[in-house]
Amino acid sequence: MSDRNLSDKVYQQIKQMMMDYELIPGQRLIFSDLAEKLGVSRTPVNNALSLLAKEGFLDFTPNQGYTVHQITKEEADALYEIREILEVAAIDKIIANLTPEKLKQLERREKSFEQAVAEKISRGRFFLDQEYHAGIVEMSGNMYLADYFREVYQRIFLRHRISPLRGERAVAAPIEHHEIFEAIKQRDVARAHAAISKHVRAGKEYIYSLIF
Repeated sequence: MSDRNLSDKVYQQIKQMMMDYELIPGQRLIFSDLAEKLGVSRTPVNNALSLLAKEGFLDFTPNQGYTVHQITKEEADALYEIREILEVAAIDKIIANLTPEKLKQLERREKSFEQAVAEKISRGRFFLDQEYHAGIVEMSGNMYLADYFREVYQRIFLRHRISPLRGERAVAAPIEHHEIFEAIKQRDVARAHAAISKHVRAGKEYIYSLIF
């Protein structure tokens, strides 16, 4: 395997460790520990960490090394705004290109998320929520838009500590997902716009109550 391919592989492995919550926001990363765990030398680890820092997932401090980035309120405000814009902007094309197969797939994703919330799953629930919303954007037929949506979503959720949904939010989030699904199913653009905006903003306020 070439040096570049090995660095790319290590990059993906470290990012997956963040997704799986093996590496958490605020945690300092040790080169030797990561190299040993991944079975590689320090060089591809260094290359991967450098790229993750450039992308904003890690912070680098001279003479101290890398730590997993913790999101600031300013970053969260900007990212939630982009997320809402992307999802709402896709709705017109989604409804224009709607098929029974696309609806069935979205319904399956909705049910998977609902089950994860009921079982109080935290990190897995985050992934299912991402795929529910990315699935909506994918229905537009623009895969580049869906990929960018996932990147924005991950920039929010990989930068703070995720716990199971609590209290009223555990009840409200699945209901809001269903409201979005029904609006799309009924081909009601205005209703879908409103349901998405309501859901994103409610989720934002809930997360803010936990981390800021």
